Amino acid sequence: MAVGINDGPYRLREATDATWSTSQGYGQPVGFLRKLGEAVRAVARMILPVIGLCAAFAAMYLYMDTDVPLFADSGKAWLTVSHLLLPAAFLVIHLTNRRYGPAYAFAQIVLSFAAIAAGMIFGRDVIQMFLPETVLPSARDVLSFGGAFFVAGFVGIIAFDGARGPRWWTAPLTGSVVAGLVFAPIFYISAYVGTPAPWFAHMGIHAGLLIAGAILSLLPFWFLRRIVTPLSGFGGY
Repeated sequence: MAVGINDGPYRLREATDATWSTSQGYGQPVGFLRKLGEAVRAVARMILPVIGLCAAFAAMYLYMDTDVPLFADSGKAWLTVSHLLLPAAFLVIHLTNRRYGPAYAFAQIVLSFAAIAAGMIFGRDVIQMFLPETVLPSARDVLSFGGAFFVAGFVGIIAFDGARGPRWWTAPLTGSVVAGLVFAPIFYISAYVGTPAPWFAHMGIHAGLLIAGAILSLLPFWFLRRIVTPLSGFGGY
């Protein structure tokens, strides 16, 4: 049974599956230059994924005050375009996971959060030149979103990696659906419990929209999967 789990198509891939060459064997010495080269290559691989995820966050920030009147409550809109852009962030993570594996996808989330935090602390004036001021969310909303996305992103990475297989749509659909279903309850419970807002109904609507977004995101994933091909060690998918 252990052999089947470790060698089967749905086992969780390790970082060494894609980052170390097959010529390296156990007990062989690894020189400093090789270690340095591997480190530089790992950093270089993370540049585009981090930029892509930060761009998705920036888009959500820009459209945070753009209401979607279709889902208004008593004439007051609560859903924004920012809510609908969340599947795009999960898509960016899935593409990194497809190409480099879960270790890089985990690092993508951590580094993106770190880059945003560093920018808010040290480069606020520069950021405002590119991102104009909009309706700023409360500290509770920011912490709720950050915590919910962090957990949902990690769970979605695991779900994507476990669903890798010959059917190209299984992994991205599973990863996005799981991530959306994890994000919605964590965010709405932490952000709105104790407030008069009908958060439970909003949570259900948003979760349904995230599932619909997961289905729609299959189209760009299908288009990009021939460009973002997996490295060796992932069975071609």
